[in-house]
Amino acid sequence: MTKTTQAGLIVLVALMAMLVVAFTWFVTLDDAGKAGVVWGVGLGLVNLAVGWWVTTRALRHGMKSAMITLLGGFFVRLVVVATLILVFHRIDGISEIAFALTFMVFFFAYLAVEVILVERTLNGNGRAA
Repeated sequence: MTKTTQAGLIVLVALMAMLVVAFTWFVTLDDAGKAGVVWGVGLGLVNLAVGWWVTTRALRHGMKSAMITLLGGFFVRLVVVATLILVFHRIDGISEIAFALTFMVFFFAYLAVEVILVERTLNGNGRAA
């Protein structure tokens, strides 16, 4: 693993830790908070699974295909999360803050997976699969 990859992973872990701290400060685990966490974890796991599958397939078709896929995926996730935050803001039973902070932890975990998959492919240490 290159020093650049290690530094990137350290930054991502630090960001996830900051999100956990923010979560403890800003989220009350009442029913709405728990519902927000469930939605964040659910969408986060879907993001991890689909993102890993799409990224590995794109990397098999070359780096240009992978970069287009990664950039497109980023914008899709951005639109979905922003839309859900706005929807949850209007629903009293779901905390949009709990959702957003929980999902962001999974988002940064997925970025770490992307970094590792791309680094493995670039260094020729095996396919991304």
